Amino acid sequence: MAAASPKVGNGFPKVTRTAKVVIIGGGMAGISAAQRLKTAGWTDVKILEARDRAGGRIWTQRLGPNTIELGANWIHGSEGNPIYKLACDHNLLKNAARLQTFNDRYRLRGDTFLPGGQVIDREIVQEFLEMYEELIEECSDFFLQKKTPQHPDESVGNYLEQEFPKRLGLSYDNDDVKRLKMNLFKQHLKQETFTTGCHSMKEVGLQAFGEYVSFAGGNINLPDGYDTVLDVLLKDIPPECMLFNKQVKCVLWDQMVADNSSAERHSQHAISIVCEDGEIFKADHVIVTVPLGFLKKHASTFLQPPLPEKKLRSIAKMGFGVVDKIFLEFEKPFWEAGSPGFQLVCKEDETDPRCPQEWYKKLYIFYVDPKAPNTVFAWLSGEEALHMEALTEEEVAHTIVQVLRRFTGNDDIPLPQRLMRSRWGGDPLSCGSYSFIAVGASGEDIDTIAEPLYSQHTREPVVQFAGEATHRQHHSTVHAAYLSGQREADRLIHMCRA
Repeated sequence: MAAASPKVGNGFPKVTRTAKVVIIGGGMAGISAAQRLKTAGWTDVKILEARDRAGGRIWTQRLGPNTIELGANWIHGSEGNPIYKLACDHNLLKNAARLQTFNDRYRLRGDTFLPGGQVIDREIVQEFLEMYEELIEECSDFFLQKKTPQHPDESVGNYLEQEFPKRLGLSYDNDDVKRLKMNLFKQHLKQETFTTGCHSMKEVGLQAFGEYVSFAGGNINLPDGYDTVLDVLLKDIPPECMLFNKQVKCVLWDQMVADNSSAERHSQHAISIVCEDGEIFKADHVIVTVPLGFLKKHASTFLQPPLPEKKLRSIAKMGFGVVDKIFLEFEKPFWEAGSPGFQLVCKEDETDPRCPQEWYKKLYIFYVDPKAPNTVFAWLSGEEALHMEALTEEEVAHTIVQVLRRFTGNDDIPLPQRLMRSRWGGDPLSCGSYSFIAVGASGEDIDTIAEPLYSQHTREPVVQFAGEATHRQHHSTVHAAYLSGQREADRLIHMCRA
């Protein structure tokens, strides 16, 4: 005869380390939660991962001498960042020749080109950056200093577009320099979209912009690939705990069954996780770590009973954008040795591209990564990224090389010998790249999305939520995913009755 389930005062099962926990998603949040539970002595933990690999939006590829990050690229900050601490504790930053860091907001020190190969004076670029960064800080101050925008639904984009010309008009620059700085400003607004994860900064709410908290210490590019951090955590998770190619169709999370006396009660293992291949897993607790983009598309059907209206509204209000990367590998570099990259700045009549046909006009900054010799890569966001995803590799390569020739003045730049790109917008498992607080949303919406679901029959959470979009201060980052996974594991650990 099976042992009776442990009971609490009202007759319901209690949380124990033998409870069955199923984690949906094997990205950083899911792996972090599983690692925390396993090291705390939990015996029955499974990760259901829809892909054939771990990592989710961490996706490191190795091709010959090249290490390519198709997903997460940097550790965002060193002071207080748990991912940086993991990297240091496990000696993941030792390869100094491939280690790369950038200052906050990824500002390059390389050349800034106008069409025709003209390089903008670096002193002018630096003066512009100082003015621009002051405005970005002002945007954050609306939240940090509890200031009220002139309009309740004001966007970061609108604020910047209103304020920058005013500040520029008060400067002592001559008209030519002012025109240059205005062009730099318009290009930086494009760069800000890949930093934030949106199509336009007019989608980003001004009042909540300062919710995001940065760790000091710049941005660090892991020398041997971002997946080396995943490997550290996976060492504590037995391989049999993670099942690949297991896409979840639906979570039946508040079921009733009949006991032997026919009296209805809530059963242990009352949650059923139904996979697309028909297999069903039972659990006492489920931790959902799917991307917000996936929830936005499937929120009404992914959980049954459906999510509460309040949570559905918050999922709808939050932003989740598309940010892609394009890597071009050449036989030999056409850029200066040791350069971290370069920037392209359009002239006045070209700064507002027709979207999405002129997708290439949103290309602004090209990075050189020491992990990938002879390779440059660029970010592309929003509708232009979605348009690029639908083009052939040949079309993308030809267009970008034409852009590079035009701006550098070097007509001898050849077509790349290889092009690689991400396609996060068309990925049905992510439906985009990362989250942002949109106009009309707030940090409270992040907290609402993160709030567990409680069965009407028990006092413990049965469905929990983790992932970068569930962390109020650090959303959009790998460390947010890591911390949120630990948070949900700790929620169970702290309730555990041994």
